[in-house]
Amino acid sequence: MITIDYYSKFIEVDHLPMTDSSTVVDKLKAQFIRHGIPEILRTDNGLQYSSALFAKFCKDYETQHHTSSPYYPQSNGEVERAVQTVKRLWKKSTDKDLALLDYRTIPIVACCNLSPAQFLMGRRPRNLIPTAKSLLQPKSYNTTDITQRFRQ
Repeated sequence: MITIDYYSKFIEVDHLPMTDSSTVVDKLKAQFIRHGIPEILRTDNGLQYSSALFAKFCKDYETQHHTSSPYYPQSNGEVERAVQTVKRLWKKSTDKDLALLDYRTIPIVACCNLSPAQFLMGRRPRNLIPTAKSLLQPKSYNTTDITQRFRQ
């Protein structure tokens, strides 16, 4: 299961041994514990997302659930792009975890030279790419400016 934070472009990938609602809910709960509860959760219309259990989960966690058409994946383009990004990363790498870490920690040059992890955590996490220690220190960013740059 691939999820993406629309603001930071931070991608999460979870292995689903089963694709039933309870497994999906457990994985999403783990993500919510790490990153906080989103206001809106967008999914396709898979059976696991249209169950009573999933509806109760969304209600209990006070998050709105919006769905896209299963026959028109372009309607959720951000996630479709994330899927392609992960597939491309994993095709080129022998260590899938390090490949995902590199994606999360490498700055998005086209926007504002901040990485998805920096948007999400306010700091650049350490990876295996040689980096000056000063770059790993937390900094604050102007979120209004960043949002405008992403829109451009």
